[in-house]
Amino acid sequence: MEPNSDTLASATLPESQVPVAAGVPAKKSALPWTIGTIVVVALIGLIAFGALPRIFQQQTLIQDTKKQISEAPSVSIVVAQPGAAIQEFVLPGSTQAIQVAQIYARVNGYLNERFANIGDQVKAGQVLATIDTPEIDQQVQAAESAVQQARAQVENAKETQVKAQADMRTVAANVRKGRTDLQFYTAEVTRYTGLAKQGAVSLEDRDSHVQQYNGAVATLESLNEAERSARATYNSAAAAVKAAQSALDTAKAQHQQIEATRSFKKVTAPFSGIITKRNVDAGALISSGSNNGSSILFEVAKTDVLRVFVYVPEQYVPYIHQGEIAKLTFPEFPRQDFEGTVTNVSGGLDETSKTLQVEIHVPNQNHKLLPGMYAKVRFQAPSTMRLPVIPASTLVTRADGQFVYVLDKDNVVHVKKLDVGRDLGGQFEVANGVNDGDRVIISPQDFIMDGMKVNPVVAPISQTTGK
Repeated sequence: MEPNSDTLASATLPESQVPVAAGVPAKKSALPWTIGTIVVVALIGLIAFGALPRIFQQQTLIQDTKKQISEAPSVSIVVAQPGAAIQEFVLPGSTQAIQVAQIYARVNGYLNERFANIGDQVKAGQVLATIDTPEIDQQVQAAESAVQQARAQVENAKETQVKAQADMRTVAANVRKGRTDLQFYTAEVTRYTGLAKQGAVSLEDRDSHVQQYNGAVATLESLNEAERSARATYNSAAAAVKAAQSALDTAKAQHQQIEATRSFKKVTAPFSGIITKRNVDAGALISSGSNNGSSILFEVAKTDVLRVFVYVPEQYVPYIHQGEIAKLTFPEFPRQDFEGTVTNVSGGLDETSKTLQVEIHVPNQNHKLLPGMYAKVRFQAPSTMRLPVIPASTLVTRADGQFVYVLDKDNVVHVKKLDVGRDLGGQFEVANGVNDGDRVIISPQDFIMDGMKVNPVVAPISQTTGK
């Protein structure tokens, strides 16, 4: 039997579109209700599993808080102690040799030979190296030749001066004789003129003596001119001697200068000490001076006494004086103390660091200590007020100041504001806010409040000393 067309149409239509016979109720689908139920149950489960742990944590926190409130929490405390009568403070220091010299070449040349090396102990004036200087050697020879020539010129000038002096003396003697002759003929002319007037002698005799007088005058004038010429010649010869002597002195000075320069061929130690640097070997090209990029040849340090420089903070400045004794320790010798003396104190504080530079001299005759070593320098400062001292770990810093948590006799917390004194390194003095014997909480936690009762536990020594 084949199905009719109505039956086929009904079979292919969706359930919602299938015609329903009159009087027969339509069948409702159960699938949407099933999916909704599953979703609701899943949401309830997720909410339960997510909220329950948080609720449990909150309940635990509330119970812990109530327990902490009902039971006094334990805290570590330290008892404020009066400061020591003598406070010791330690500062870092750097060591230097008491005297250091960097030795540069004073002449150009080649290093001929080296006699010292790093670590050698040398004496003042000891030759450390020699430099070959052929150019300076030639200059010395030229200067010696110039001195010899100048000396010969001086000798020649002196000979000329001696001859001129002899000529001047001869002319002077002739002048004296000419003056004597003139005086004689003057007297004769006067006498014969008088006799001629008396008629005792003839006019011819008088005129003859007048002619002799005129000749004596002319001779004396000639001799005077010769004397002036001889004196000028002598003065010129004397000036030539002075000029030659000056030239000789100049030549000698130049020779001495070049000889002094040649003496720098020997590089010597300026003082007794130890060679700390050596930068040259035989055959090296050497340039003189220290401002032209030349490297140092040697460095010599005097280390029988060391200088230690320390920068003292402002609060310790009143306790530092010349002659003060300081104790020093070095990491290389942890079980040995060294003693030094304050020799120099700066007259003012550094503008940036507000520290005072102090120089300490440390005897080092055995050369055990070396320049450049790091030192810890201990000073002692007398305490006049002996303020209470507590560890730095008790301090709580806030925007409005610094505070500590102090316990009363009933172990109740009281938060007190402080006026902090000197920092003692891990500990500090309290100028106001804490008294000797007060019990102070170390590193108070955030839940510790003012007025809370706590259970104090005395902290170990390592915490109370701040070290």
